[in-house]
This record gives sequence, C-alpha cells and structure tokens, in this order.
Amino acid sequence: MSYCVNCGVELEKGCPACPLCDTPVTNPKEKTAEPEKPLFPEILEIPKSVSKKYWAFVLSLIILIPNLVLLVLDILIFKSEISKFIIGGFAVAWIWFIFPLMWKKNIPVVMLGIDAIALLAYLNMFRLYGVEDGWFSSIVLPVVIALWALCNLFIFWLKKPRDKSMIAVAVLGAINLMSFIIEICMNMYYNGKLQVVVSFIVTACCVSLMIFFTVMAKSKRFKDWAKRKFFM
Repeated sequence: MSYCVNCGVELEKGCPACPLCDTPVTNPKEKTAEPEKPLFPEILEIPKSVSKKYWAFVLSLIILIPNLVLLVLDILIFKSEISKFIIGGFAVAWIWFIFPLMWKKNIPVVMLGIDAIALLAYLNMFRLYGVEDGWFSSIVLPVVIALWALCNLFIFWLKKPRDKSMIAVAVLGAINLMSFIIEICMNMYYNGKLQVVVSFIVTACCVSLMIFFTVMAKSKRFKDWAKRKFFM
C-alpha cells in the first residue's frame, strides 16, 4: 500500500495524484523517460556573429546600389562632381555604422581612429575640389584631432566603473573644452586673432551643471532627494 505524502490518505495502485488533496504521486525509484530532442529545432537560431555579418551585407547592398546608379547617371548625364560628395558621405556612414558589424570583437580605440581618418579624408575632398583653401588645416584638422583625443581619453577613463554623476561632469567638461577649441580655430582663421567670447557663456552653463552633478555624486542625501523629486 502507498499513502499520500501530504495528507496521508491511502492511494490505489497506479494513481497519478491524490484524490483528496491532488498532490502528484511520484516514485523516486521509477525512471522517467526524458523527452527526446527533435532532430531539427522548430526555431532556427542564428548566432549573433553571423547575424551581424548578414545585416552588414544587406545594409551594404542598400547603400551600394543607389550610389552606383548615381555614379553612372553623373558620368553619362549630369557630368558634375556632386556625386563624389554624396558617395563620399555614404562611404563615411558605412565606415562609421556598418563596418563595425563585420568584426567579431570591436576595439574602440582602433575603430575610433578609422572613423577619424574617414572623416578627415571626406572633408579633405572639399579642399581638393575647389572649396576655399586653408579651412581644412586651420579648423577641420585641429578640431577632429582634439575630438579624437578626447574620445580616447574617455575610453580609457571608463575602463573602471564610474558614477553616473561623475560621467556627466566629465562630458560637460569635454563639451566646454571643445567649445574653446572650435571658437579659437574659427577666430584665428576668419579674424586672424585669438579671441574667445561665446565659449565663456558655454563655460558658465557647463560649470553650473558640473557643480550640480558633483554635489550629487558626493552627497548621498542630495542624490536620494533628486531621485525622489525627478524620478531619476
């Protein structure tokens, strides 16, 4: 005879569950057959690496086909140089957003360097095809190099866990620094003198926000109040 482990009622032989409390009847000595796995899975799972390469191929075709059509039309009909700038812009977009999908593991420093070189090469096209000379070396080159250096510093700085408030402080500081670099380069190119005006307004805004986020990072009470007040 067997009895229910929950309520103790006597069970009939082969009873799957207790008729009184509906507790399942199990025999630890009885071997249960595991469900056989189907030879072919019902849902096809594509590995992430293959999926990334697949989308990179599809998006590359989407970009390539209209650019080829534009190039042929420009050569045969329009005979202008506009297609060079349009195709160059698409090439930069491909390098920035699609090319990383082809890598199994992206190295941020390497990809950032490739992105900077692609952007400089594209902007240099405007200088080569008759746009006013001097702006590339006076404005574009120093600004892009400064931005590339700041992004690399952020990559190395963020290797260790950082508080969100301190990340906001660092971003605001970088924005303020870039405003000075851009304004100095533009004034030196257009006016031929070192003059800074707008960047001090940016500094006032950034410093106020940096003080706010610094206090939030240092004061737990203030951080908790801000989270409750602003649903952060």
